[in-house]
Order: sequence, then structure tokens, then C-alpha cells
Amino acid sequence: MRKTRFYFGVLVLGAVLFAACGNKTEDTAALTTTPEVTQETETTPEPTATPKPTQKPTPTPMGANLPAGINLLNTYGKTFGRIGTCINGYQFTDQTALALLKENYNSITLENEMKPDAILKDYRKQLSLDEAEAKGYVIPENYRESTVPELNFYYTDRALDFCAENNLGLRGHTLVWHSQTPNWFFREGYLPDGEFVTPEVMNARLEFYIRSVMGHVYDHEHGDVLYSWDVVNEYVHAENSGWAAVYGEEGLTPSFVKLAFEIADDVLVQYGIRENVSLLYNDFNTYSETLQILRLLEFVNADKKVCDGVGMQSHLKVMNPPAIKFKMAVEDFLEAGLEVHLTELDAGNSNPTFHADYMYEIMEDLLELKQAGAEINGITYWGISDVTSWRKDEKPLLFTTPKTPKLAYYKVLEAYVDAGLYVEE
Repeated sequence: MRKTRFYFGVLVLGAVLFAACGNKTEDTAALTTTPEVTQETETTPEPTATPKPTQKPTPTPMGANLPAGINLLNTYGKTFGRIGTCINGYQFTDQTALALLKENYNSITLENEMKPDAILKDYRKQLSLDEAEAKGYVIPENYRESTVPELNFYYTDRALDFCAENNLGLRGHTLVWHSQTPNWFFREGYLPDGEFVTPEVMNARLEFYIRSVMGHVYDHEHGDVLYSWDVVNEYVHAENSGWAAVYGEEGLTPSFVKLAFEIADDVLVQYGIRENVSLLYNDFNTYSETLQILRLLEFVNADKKVCDGVGMQSHLKVMNPPAIKFKMAVEDFLEAGLEVHLTELDAGNSNPTFHADYMYEIMEDLLELKQAGAEINGITYWGISDVTSWRKDEKPLLFTTPKTPKLAYYKVLEAYVDAGLYVEE
């Protein structure tokens, strides 16, 4: 009996424990707090901005750091007396070219129209001596022929008038040259098929020509604008010359070159203007043939100084010659007692920056010499702009077109400012 109760109790207790164990999972689940699920908020991402290209700084305009209103005329024109350019006859009506000319220059050279072939225009137009004298031509005492060629002064007169109207000086280019002188000028009867004349006949023709051309200029009402003559051009480089055909090869003691300067000197003395006008020997590569030119002019001036100086044409190329070599040639001429004019300056190049730097060096040296008292009395650029330059493919000048200055133009002005010479008006 007591065993039954015991087993019954065990069974009851087991049932209770079983029930308790069977409900444990359910109760635990009921008591456990389910964590809240954090709901992610969906946000529309900001659209990525289209990247902007890197902005390049606006380049400083060429010449912006130079004084306002600066130009060649109010710089080099003041220091060297003459700053010039060359023009052709048709440019007298080119208003764009003339605007640039008047702003930057105070001198002109006619590129072709005062050369012998332009003035000795046509062998078929010959005048009797009476007709020639009636026109103001000068017939020297030793002239033995019955006629002279008619001289064409159309562009000479136009240049004289133009310069007077615009306060410009004029260079006379050129009286004696082996090139661009008609071959018939050296022949009998002034005929293309004539024999070459004797030196005595040619001496008289030379005197007729120089006295008549210079006399025409200084008899003109505006003749005082012509301040410098290239009396003889490029003798050192003459080849196949009519002068040589008449006089023979005379080396560095050419009689006709000396005679030409003596005649030109005498004309100026007669007009009472010898101190106002320079008589020059003009040539290219003067930095290479310096000694030859000095010997030539020593001969020309042996009896009297009739040649005042050297026209250094200065048809350069960038770094040819190096600026220092060019400066040394200028110094050699100056030390010989000769004045120097740069008469046909340009510089061929293939790089505008190199061109600009080279021109800066050339001007820097010239300014240094001038400040030290050197007799450098004029600079002439050989053309208004590249478009009309005889070397246009080499882009040699300071302007691309009359309205487009180049970096070289501003560098030339910069050289002047850096020399401490510029004074604002």
C-alpha cells in the first residue's frame, strides 16, 4: 500500500516536471522581446556634378606691361634721331600701311623707286643737251656726248612731297649700284648693243647722273627732307658689273667709287648743306666683310673725308650673326671714325620667341653703345610688315600685317625701357 502511493507520487511528480519541461520553450519564446528591425531610409543620392574643365588663366596680352602709348617713334626715334621703314610706290595709297608708318616712324626709304633702273627708265628716251639743261639736268664740262637719257623723277618727287606733308625724313637709295642699273648705261650711244664706253666717258656719265639726281632733289621745294644718301651700294659684293666692264677689276681701290663720293660731297658743299646730310657706303654682311669695307673707305677718304660712314644693311637671321659679333662690327666702324646707320634691318626666323629674343639683344647692344656716345644715327626696318617683305617666307619684321604687331615688336620696346631711357610724355 505504501509502495503504491510511492509510485503514484513519483508518477505525479514526473508528470508535473514533464509538463513544466514541455512548456519551457514556449514560455521562453513568449518572454523574449523581438528586436525591432531598423528600417534603412532610402535616400536619393546627390547626382555627381559634371566636372568642369580646368580654367586656364587668361594670358597677359603682349605688351601689356609696357607703358601706355609707347611706340618706336617716341623711343628709338628720339634716341637715334631717325627710326624708319621702307615702302614701295604703291603704298603711298595704302591707308593701313600709312597709319602704321605715321605712328611708328619718322623716316622712309623707297625700296626700288630711287634706284638707277627706276630713274634711268628707258634708253629710247634721250634728250639733247639743251633739252636736258632746260629740265635742270647738270651737264659737266667733261661730257662729250650729244645726248643724255631722260630721267624719271615721278616717285622721287612724290616721296619728297609725302615726307614734307607728314614730317618724315627721306633716305636716298641709291646712286651707284652694280645691280638694278641698266646695262645700256655703260654702252656707247646708251644702246643695249653698243660697245662698253671708256673710263673717261663713264666718268662724265657718272658725274652727269649724280649731279642731276641730287640737284633735282635739292632744287625741289621739299628737298631738305632728304638727310642721307647711299652713294655707293654693295661694291664689295659686285659680280658681272657694268662698272667692272668699263673700269676693270680695281679691288679695294676703285676709282669710280671714290669719284662718286667726291661728286656727291661737292654737290652738298655747293648747296651749303654738307653738315646736314650723311653720305654713306651701304652693304650687306658688314659684320663679315668689316676689314674689307674699312680698307675700301680708307681709300675713298684718303684725300678728304667724303664718305661719312657705313650703312649696315643688317639682313640678319636669328643668331646669324650672334648679337655680340654684330656689336663688334659696329664698334669697329665707330672706332675708325665712321658713323653707322642700320639701313635695311630685318631678321629671318622660324620661331617667334627666338626672333623676339634676338631682336632684344641687338637693340640692347645698340642702345648701350648709343648711351656711351656712339654715332649711330638711324635705324631703318626693311618693310612695313611681313606681307610686303622681300623675305616674307622668313617672317623677318616686327609686324605680321600692318595691324598685327609681333612679340618681337614688344621686345624691341622692352629693350628700350630696360635701358632706362623711356620717359613718359
